[in-house]
Amino acid sequence: MIETSIVIPSFRRPAGLARALAGCLAQRDPATAYEIVVVDNDPQGSAAPTVEAAAAASAVPIRYVAEARPGISHARNTGVAAAAGRYVVFLDDDEEPDPGWLAAFVATIRDHAADLVVGPVYPRFPGAAGPYQVGRYTRDARVPTGTVLARWTGIGNTILDKARCFAGAEPFDPRFGLTGGEDTIFLRQLLRSGRRLVWCAEAAVWESVPEDRLAPPYLLKRAFRGGQTATYVCTVVTPPEPLRALRLMAAGAVQLACYFPAALAMKLLHRERWLPLMDKAAAGLGKLLWHPRLHLQLYRPPAPPPAAA
Repeated sequence: MIETSIVIPSFRRPAGLARALAGCLAQRDPATAYEIVVVDNDPQGSAAPTVEAAAAASAVPIRYVAEARPGISHARNTGVAAAAGRYVVFLDDDEEPDPGWLAAFVATIRDHAADLVVGPVYPRFPGAAGPYQVGRYTRDARVPTGTVLARWTGIGNTILDKARCFAGAEPFDPRFGLTGGEDTIFLRQLLRSGRRLVWCAEAAVWESVPEDRLAPPYLLKRAFRGGQTATYVCTVVTPPEPLRALRLMAAGAVQLACYFPAALAMKLLHRERWLPLMDKAAAGLGKLLWHPRLHLQLYRPPAPPPAAA
């Protein structure tokens, strides 16, 4: 009987998906019967050949599920609905798990009476990267396994008790499928409802970061969108947190006023320090301009198929 379902939402990353599947199939003593569910968010079905090739040589069940509606929220919701296991593990299609990843996750959620467990994400770059880039793509709580966390963002490397954590047909809000932030809202609401979030230092995955995501325009857009999400979450959780939203807006104004002039000066002097400072300024601006009409799209909608000749 399947106890754990690894859900991998995928959109036009066949090489990354192949590495993610290989990592899942190379798990050492996972101590759980598991399946892999790949949710293909490409209407053209580009993930199907990769999944078929992996499934043909695998003793672990691998299922392909199509979700043509664009957006990461739809892909996640479809994956949860398709998962047969008691536990749902989310893995992104640009992440590769360590060999002891699944065993560590399952042991932690069992041994610490957790409703959900998160693990670290470390980056792999195509070339050299500076401390700023490493920091932006590293998610590590740097606490011992079993530590209860009061807050977390991002669900790319998480195991959840399906019955305890998912309610309704759309646990991830489809309104944020192209902008991102749907997982932050979901996690905040879970914690507000009393669910127990625990850290597992041994459940590590490695994210492959492409060259275009190291460019300053993308990094600053990411920082701005993160600031938007921080404030916006306060307005949509139940009950809302208006005072926290106001505090974040005030902090954002201070960030913008302090860091933008310094970043501009560093850029004019051709100092590398300008980008981390501008990152803080962009995040501050995002905290101020948080209204959903201003949300940036971090996920590209699929292009329409070419017209027939």
